[in-house]
Amino acid sequence: MRVAVIDDENIFRMQLKMMVEKLSQAKAVQIIVDEFSGGQAFLDALSEKRYDIVFMDIFMPGMDGIETSKILRRRTEKTFLVFLTASDGHYPDAFSLHAFDYITKPFNMERIDQVLTEILEHTPLDTAFIKIINGGREERLKLKNIVSVTTDGHYLEIHKDDKTDRRVRLTSGEFIQETGDDKRFLIINRGIIINMDFLDKIDGTNAYMSDGSAYPVSTRKLPELMSKVEEYRFNNH
Repeated sequence: MRVAVIDDENIFRMQLKMMVEKLSQAKAVQIIVDEFSGGQAFLDALSEKRYDIVFMDIFMPGMDGIETSKILRRRTEKTFLVFLTASDGHYPDAFSLHAFDYITKPFNMERIDQVLTEILEHTPLDTAFIKIINGGREERLKLKNIVSVTTDGHYLEIHKDDKTDRRVRLTSGEFIQETGDDKRFLIINRGIIINMDFLDKIDGTNAYMSDGSAYPVSTRKLPELMSKVEEYRFNNH
């Protein structure tokens, strides 16, 4: 799950990020938090990333939170939008944009916990998995936790979002088949599969992942790959 915090005041961004990350650990939910000091910076990132939850300050210089949210809503209706403000005078604007909730500053851990809990209750759990043999024992790997897969001889190295790896005797094709042809997985080069939920960007030669890893892409198939990424993001925003 990816969260965006948009606020021109650094102290509020830092506090909210810290609270969300602390709650992420307590709830055992993988949450990546990105910070933005303004609406335009957030919208620029939105062309490359998908956010499940957006905490949006209303009063910001330049493009304010209401205007930013109007553009966000033209791009997607699926993001949980939560407004942040020091006053309660924008409720009509907020809820006309299908805001999930409205938090007044200064906020506290209990309030953020309440909002996150309610959002998670509205979010279908992604329980899809594949079975592998690890150390002689059967293990279930949830697809949502697999960042990428690389080939090593007759084996695959499965890289997870907790920085651990699993080595299994499978081909790339067999892995895709085991996932049920899950649309989030994309073969970007010979022996390299990425989970597009963790993709930050493709710059023409490499795919950069949110865990800091980078993989070479097939330049010959680049237009086709970019088209598949755009289609996946459009359908899953």
